[in-house]
Amino acid sequence: MLILLLLPVCLMAQDYDFAKKIGGNTLYFYITSTGGKNGPTVEVTYPGSSEDAPWKGFHKPSGQLSIPDVVTPDRSRGRDSDPEDDDTTVYTVTAIRYSAFAGCDRITRLTLPATIKEIGESAFAGCKRIEYIVSQAPEPPKLDESSFDQVDLDIPVRVPMATYEAYHQAVGWRQFSEITEY
Repeated sequence: MLILLLLPVCLMAQDYDFAKKIGGNTLYFYITSTGGKNGPTVEVTYPGSSEDAPWKGFHKPSGQLSIPDVVTPDRSRGRDSDPEDDDTTVYTVTAIRYSAFAGCDRITRLTLPATIKEIGESAFAGCKRIEYIVSQAPEPPKLDESSFDQVDLDIPVRVPMATYEAYHQAVGWRQFSEITEY
C-alpha cells in the first residue's frame, strides 16, 4: 500500500541537476558534460516534471533575465541536494533547453551570454512581454523557428559588432525585424 502512495511522488521527478538564484530569478540547470574537450557544461532547463506545464508549482522568472556564461552548483537546492556537498565545479552554460522558459510571460528583457550555442524548441514560447534581447554570442546560437513563439518579432535585438549579417541570415533570428550591432 505504501508503494502505491509513493508512486505518484516518484513519477514527478524533476529534470534538473541544480538551481541557482541569479538576480531576482531562480534558474535551473541540467548537466550535459562533466569534462572532456569543452569542459563541464550545462543547459538551462525548466524545473517542473512536465514539458506541458514546465513551471507548474514554481515561481516563474520575471523582469530582466540574464543567463550567466558560467555557473557553480548550489547543491542545497538541486534534485540530489546535499547541503554538505561543496561542489566548486564551474560549468559553462552552452544551451537553453526546449520549453525552458515557455509561458514565463513576465520576462521583459533577455540577455544571452557569448557561450550559448543553441536555444531549443519553444524555449521562450509565450514570453509575450519580452521587449528587448541582447545576444553576446559572436556566432548566432542555433534556434528553432519556434524558439521565440508569441514573442513580438519587432523588438530590438542587439548583437555583437560585425555579426549583423550572420544573425540576419540565421534560422529563427532572421524573423526579427530590428537586429542591430552594439
